[in-house]
Amino acid sequence: MSRLKTTLLACTLNEIDSVPKTLPMINKEWVDEILICDGGSTDGTVEWCEKNGYRVLHNGGGYGAALKEAITSVAIGDIIIEYQIDGNSLPETIPVLIKMVNDGYDFVVASRYKDGAKSYDDDALTRIGNWGFTRLTNLLFSTSYTDVLMGYRAFRKSAFMALKDDMTTTGLSWPLQADIQFVKHGFKVGEVGSDEPKRVGGERKMKPFKTGWELLMLMLAERVRR
Repeated sequence: MSRLKTTLLACTLNEIDSVPKTLPMINKEWVDEILICDGGSTDGTVEWCEKNGYRVLHNGGGYGAALKEAITSVAIGDIIIEYQIDGNSLPETIPVLIKMVNDGYDFVVASRYKDGAKSYDDDALTRIGNWGFTRLTNLLFSTSYTDVLMGYRAFRKSAFMALKDDMTTTGLSWPLQADIQFVKHGFKVGEVGSDEPKRVGGERKMKPFKTGWELLMLMLAERVRR
């Protein structure tokens, strides 16, 4: 059996404080391709990435829209890794995620709350929100996740292509919809504990109340959709 290729996708939007520190931490021997999905940075993020040899894809349609375009139209990998380039993803988890997919999982979430893993970026509001949305997801969709909102995960591209038409969100609710859709489609889902370091500079793109409302509306829509 031939080795599965891996594409790492990193979304950026004005992350010039983080990319010079976080991108070099990714060992290029771990993956076959790194793609930067930029949503319209104006602070030099794109220029730094291109100057340092990273391929940049431009899509201003939102977080989910950028990822979907990259996965379906550009990525060469059989395994896709969604990576938080703002510093919130622990790079050492990349080989673990790849191994789990190679071992038979279709979709693996890097959970901040499994097997002793911790978030060093949570505040009281986000901690409560993460707990609440995870619990509600498990209740409504008969899942057993410990973390449904962390955008650090790996999955088989072939599995994603089977459900891509059901990935309808273009925004920050993308990770939650993926959690739900991979289960709805009957794929093998797993988690691995992975600490969440603090963000490196810049502004958090998630706005608790606005994003929370988006997540809630998506959950209700998914609950009534077959």
